[in-house]
Amino acid sequence: MPEIFEKYPMKIVLTFWLATLVTWWVGWLILDQLHWGLGVLYILYVLVLEFKIYPYCACCCYYGKRCAFGRGLIAAKFLKKRDSKLFCSKKVGWKEMFPSILVILIPVVTGIYLLVKDFNWFGLVLVVFLALIWFVFNPLFFGKLACCHCKQGSICCPAKSFFDKM
Repeated sequence: MPEIFEKYPMKIVLTFWLATLVTWWVGWLILDQLHWGLGVLYILYVLVLEFKIYPYCACCCYYGKRCAFGRGLIAAKFLKKRDSKLFCSKKVGWKEMFPSILVILIPVVTGIYLLVKDFNWFGLVLVVFLALIWFVFNPLFFGKLACCHCKQGSICCPAKSFFDKM
């Protein structure tokens, strides 16, 4: 049985943010190749998605603590603690996950389009990187470093029930 963390080790949080920021940067690089405005819109999109998460962090048992994503500490800086029942009442299905999937899907589809239009090795590396993030890093991170150690997951986690069905 994996250890449940009251506070996640900093190396897990740093791993998450490094992968996240590099993923956003690679997405921006790909979309910027098509048009600089698309790169800007992409960054605005990922930031909106990021900030939409924090109200739920204010309901989590990691509020004010270091969760696997560091968001519990960040949420405590800007939001007041909220009723934990709000966290448990959230439903997560494909409709709720689709905006997050687009963070990878949009740059991958754009990258493939650019590669078909004018192949270059740099573009291929960027697309392959995003595929590796999606198919290798995410399952390893969430499966081995984050979710299995999560105290909130043992209380209630709408995302856990979504991923358990897969």
